[in-house]
Amino acid sequence: MGKPSFDFLPTIVYILLLLISVASVNAKKGFSLKMIHRDSKESPLYPGNHLTRDERLQRFVEQSKAQVRYIESQMLLQKNATRSMDPEVARLPVVYESTMFYVAAIGLGTFPGRRQSYMNYYLMIDSGSDQSWLQCEGATKAFNQNNPLYPWRSSTTYRPVPCNTHPFCRGDKCNDDGQCTYLTRYASGSITSGIVAEEKFTLGSDTSGIQSIELHIGCGFRQENFENVMGNNHLHGKPDLIAGILGLGLGQWSFLNQLGAIGQGKFSHCLQTFDWNIEGPSTYLRFGADAIIGGVGQRVHKTPIVVPWFQTPLYYLNLEDISVGTKRVRFPRGTFKVNIKGEGGAIIDSGTPLSMMYKDHFDKIADLVKAHFNKLGIEYIGSVHHFDVCFRIRGRFDTANYPSITLHFQQADYVISDYKANFLMVTADGIVCLAFFRGNSTGLGMPHFILGAMQQTNKRILYDVMDRSLSFVTEYCEQGS
Repeated sequence: MGKPSFDFLPTIVYILLLLISVASVNAKKGFSLKMIHRDSKESPLYPGNHLTRDERLQRFVEQSKAQVRYIESQMLLQKNATRSMDPEVARLPVVYESTMFYVAAIGLGTFPGRRQSYMNYYLMIDSGSDQSWLQCEGATKAFNQNNPLYPWRSSTTYRPVPCNTHPFCRGDKCNDDGQCTYLTRYASGSITSGIVAEEKFTLGSDTSGIQSIELHIGCGFRQENFENVMGNNHLHGKPDLIAGILGLGLGQWSFLNQLGAIGQGKFSHCLQTFDWNIEGPSTYLRFGADAIIGGVGQRVHKTPIVVPWFQTPLYYLNLEDISVGTKRVRFPRGTFKVNIKGEGGAIIDSGTPLSMMYKDHFDKIADLVKAHFNKLGIEYIGSVHHFDVCFRIRGRFDTANYPSITLHFQQADYVISDYKANFLMVTADGIVCLAFFRGNSTGLGMPHFILGAMQQTNKRILYDVMDRSLSFVTEYCEQGS
């Protein structure tokens, strides 16, 4: 195999962060992936138990804000993809520690003579990007990685994809050796480029043993500007174990679409309530036949996934109104619709820890929350510890007195009744805050509402990209559900 050569291949990458660990794949039973929270002891990014609760709360809020900035910059990058522009214009501050929420591990390749025929690698999983890739042996530029770069030459199942055998591998997407190449750029300014290859993914199942599937993956021979994105864990006295990204976006190269009949174009998850350390326990992302929803006595709600006029992997929903308790805001019709400039709209994103709302809309919700607590004689104290709307609760307080928050989507009401999903206890002396935050940006393409992970807890949520629908049901999400 000759030395790889690359042309400029503008690939637009979005964000909907889900970082996961592989669990099982079976054509009949579907496909499940274990989701490991970035701060859990299972994660290679575990920060240790030295952080105070206030420090964890600050990280939690900063993760949310960084994710919003990232979505905004990715949307700007997308809208300018076909125009001549300075890439610095689309680059907003994005910090690796602030944006990662879950981590993944996969088995890759076939290496004869080893006790374990495949090699394990940790990947960040970006369900908004299409290209899956990892750093490969022989890379001319790479970010810091403690475990060996992927030894592709030694894998008997590594096969470069020839040019003109795939719709995305034609013309300038070929190198001089007739191999399909990729180049993926991220809004943080990071760029990876390399060869597209077919390789065996080995997936360890908790129910049916080891499974394997042949999928396309990028073999990265040049990684640029990843200093603030990956390979910096050593600065915190931890090993650098992240090797690349697993893309779960909607494009043809994505992990989701490569699953074909196994994935059936749908996946689901059920997120547990966050613990006092603002840490979400491990759970599963389930594909295909595994992505079932609704049991005896459960009412399943269903709302359309809105497909805007511009290309995006973000899951837009038609949000019509919002209620606090029994009081509706009564937003004017079309408040949360995407306008002709691609601005506004409402999305669901598990990579954003806390739900975000554009400031003008947020203030209307905050007013109803304040009025609710005022009737109960609860003192409003303003912003505390990075949260915008906080109250001081003295003595015993019945949790039933916390208001529910209902998102009135098209044809379906999404009721967040668990007070732990709507409010956070931020101090030991009874200060609680609304677990939504005010978004101040009016940037190009920025959604006006993002339904984050905390407000998705204790809900089974199913995405069906074939049916273009999002289904959800209230469910007590247990460990590993």
